[in-house]
Amino acid sequence: MSTFRIMSYNINGGYSAAGELAPELCAAVIRAQQPELVMLQRIGSPIGISSVERLADMVGLSIYGSDDEGGCSFLSCYPIDHIQEIQLGVGGQCVQADLEYENERVHLFNLTLSWDFRQRREQVKLLMGEQLLNNPFLPCATIISGDFGLPFWGSGQIPLNEHLKRPSFPAWRANFPGKVPLWGRDRVYFRGPIKALAGHVVMTAEARRASTHLPLVLTVETSETREVLKVKKSARVSSKQPDPVCG
Repeated sequence: MSTFRIMSYNINGGYSAAGELAPELCAAVIRAQQPELVMLQRIGSPIGISSVERLADMVGLSIYGSDDEGGCSFLSCYPIDHIQEIQLGVGGQCVQADLEYENERVHLFNLTLSWDFRQRREQVKLLMGEQLLNNPFLPCATIISGDFGLPFWGSGQIPLNEHLKRPSFPAWRANFPGKVPLWGRDRVYFRGPIKALAGHVVMTAEARRASTHLPLVLTVETSETREVLKVKKSARVSSKQPDPVCG
């Protein structure tokens, strides 16, 4: 069983709510919350100033993933590996990775979906396919986080709620637009042995200035993620070798 603190944050390319390039504002928001894992969306800048490397230096975390404009990346104090970037079509992106924490493994999916409900519906179909979330070779606790676009029912949100679990925290989920948040465009979902112990939308004046999206912060707890994989009775396994485990 492990407990750690995560943040999901659409930093809007480092542009503040006033439209000025000021990644140091996002860095200040992250530092104030002290997360151990940050799942970033809409990173990079068209003029190359707002790099994730610079942001990582300002918050004292390691960067994992690319620095491509509009993409997704991770900041973490724990190792992250098996990073894969997957295009979901028409601007939708997903970065899949594994977090290694206290001899356990947690699968991560960091994503952005389209505003258009038809495009988002097709993106969710890809996300729920056997190559991604329905992959049978991903047996560990899973965190799915990011910008899910507009919250219209019937535009891809129903399959997410049917197959994934949305944590009970935060109680108030509206985080967009940042100045006057009206709905929960940015979300966190779980799958497997993981739950939220606490969580909130960061609504400080500093956060409202830093980006058009307010970040989500959750304290999560994994139950035992080291699941022994089933071996067919007909298979021969040497008694000297440990059972294959997740973690």
